[in-house]
Parts: sequence; structure tokens; C-alpha cells
Amino acid sequence: ERFGRLRAHSMAMRAAFATLEAAAGCDSTVLPQGESGTGKEPAAESIHLESARRDGPFLVLDCGAIPASLLESELFGHEAGAFTGATATRVGTFEAAAGGTVFLDEIGELALDLQPKLLRVIERREVQRLGSTERRPVDVRVIAATNRNLRQEVNARRFRSDLYFRVAVLVATLPPLRERTSDVALLVDGILTDLGARELPAAAALRSGELLPELMRHSWPGNVRELRNYVESCLVHEEQPPPAAATSDEPAIDVAQPLRAVRDRWVRWVE
Repeated sequence: ERFGRLRAHSMAMRAAFATLEAAAGCDSTVLPQGESGTGKEPAAESIHLESARRDGPFLVLDCGAIPASLLESELFGHEAGAFTGATATRVGTFEAAAGGTVFLDEIGELALDLQPKLLRVIERREVQRLGSTERRPVDVRVIAATNRNLRQEVNARRFRSDLYFRVAVLVATLPPLRERTSDVALLVDGILTDLGARELPAAAALRSGELLPELMRHSWPGNVRELRNYVESCLVHEEQPPPAAATSDEPAIDVAQPLRAVRDRWVRWVE
């Protein structure tokens, strides 16, 4: 029921733990995938913490948050004078993470001209700084994640197929929170512990379970991130408003759908 930083009771998440545990036992590239807020970064960190590289650094680089003109330098480093403003030699993320793990978040945002260079690093375990002709060996493990469907990106020729197959050696799918509502109480308790707020008066209703039925009926489109924001909001306002959406209403009966599909939807709602 626990893997690294992750905790869960649900079968869906515990099945994901099995894949994450297998990933921790090897050095292959891993692609955690799932909706936004499902916990891809904690999953990557958990793989690192449970692996033989646990004593090495765990560095995170968001490929979608850095301008394309600077991303190459962030990844691979540069020599002094490599470009305007490069007044000193800079070590890139891959060299800085030697002996540890690099987590490339939002790898689907990586520009096409940088993708062959990343592929070279993953395949040959060596980097070439900007402004240098020397290739330096690096000992790192790569974990990548994205909100995009990389298969569709490959078909649309926005992502290289050879890089996709190197990144997706092991794929770990993290289920959305609406498919594992039995974990809500455990997640709330963990969030309160992380915030050091378990003993605060405002946390009483959250811990006692008064709101649990309401929280479990909510669909949580923002997943665990939305749940965490909700818990923090309750602590700040010292009250427990219901989750902001009418998604807890009874599921509509669509007569155009098969009986089994409608029945299964109702059973999930009742449970």
C-alpha cells in the first residue's frame, strides 16, 4: 500500500505500484503517464528513492517552462563564450545529476531540433556542451512525463518515433482520482501530515470523516492536485465548504447506452 512517497488502498493504484517497483529495480527509461495532477512527479521521485540511485541527486527539468533558446543550455550545459551572455562555463542538468536521476517533465513540449540530441544522451550516455567538441560521459537515469499523448504526437510528426521508443521503455499509467475514490481519506490524511496541520482545529472535519461521502462523490477533474488545493483552502478559511462542482449529482441515464454501461456507472456512484 506504499511505494516511496505514494500511498494507496485502491487496486488501480496498487497495480501501478507493481510497475513502478519493477522500474526501480532497473536503469531503463520510464514514462509515467496520466492526467494532470495524478502524481507523475511524485511517482518519478518514488522510483528514484526505491532504486540503487537513491543516494544520488534527483533533478527535475520542466521542458515546457523554459524558452527553447535556453533549454539546450539547461540540458547539456555550455562553455564560456558559446553564445552572447555565456560569460562562464555552465554544467547542464545531465552532468549535475551524475549518479542520480533526471526527471524531464512535459517532454512533449521539447522542440524537434533538440529531440535528436536528447536521444543521443539516452542511447550513448554522453553529452556535448554548447560551444564544445568534447563528448562527456554521464551516468544518469532518465524518467520522462507529459500530459500529451506521445503516440498521437508521433503520428502528427511533432515527436520523433525513435525518441518515443527510447523514452517509453517502461510505461506506468497512473489512474485519475475519480477511479480510485477509496484513496481519498488516505490522501487527505497524508496531505494534512505533509502540511503539519493534522492537529489544527480546521482539520478536524477532514480527519473525522464528516465530509468524506461528499469528497468521494466529487469527480476531482484536477485529481490529487485539486484535492490538495481544496484541503489547503479549508485550512486557510478554517471551514469545510463542499467541493466546488455539481459533479456529485446522480449519473444521468442515457437510454442510447448499453444497459451494462449504465448499470456499471450507477454501481460506481453508489459505491
